Amino acid sequence: MTRLSNRQYPMLREFASGRYMSYERARSFDQRPFRSMLVQEWIAYRPGSGFHITAKGKQAWEEFLSTEILRKSPWMPLTRYFDPTAYGLTAEKLSGIEKRLHIVKQHGAA
Repeated sequence: MTRLSNRQYPMLREFASGRYMSYERARSFDQRPFRSMLVQEWIAYRPGSGFHITAKGKQAWEEFLSTEILRKSPWMPLTRYFDPTAYGLTAEKLSGIEKRLHIVKQHGAA
């Protein structure tokens, strides 16, 4: 799973459009995420053109954008760190919730 930090996300977003970035422009960004992208081979430098996103970078970006977060069984209880009874939610009030749920799958998802 691709995890992007609060600095990596905007940095990778700069490259996701597919445009090249000059050496001079690259120097204006925080170098921590920039270095990370080079080390992970998400970006590369092409002489005469500048820095660009690589196939690995595109894959990381797509994985980040398409990670599914919906539960397979949404009618199951929430995490044990949430006590519904503390908020007056009882089994009667919770019954039928699966009838009210409308799960939307992302385009192309099985």
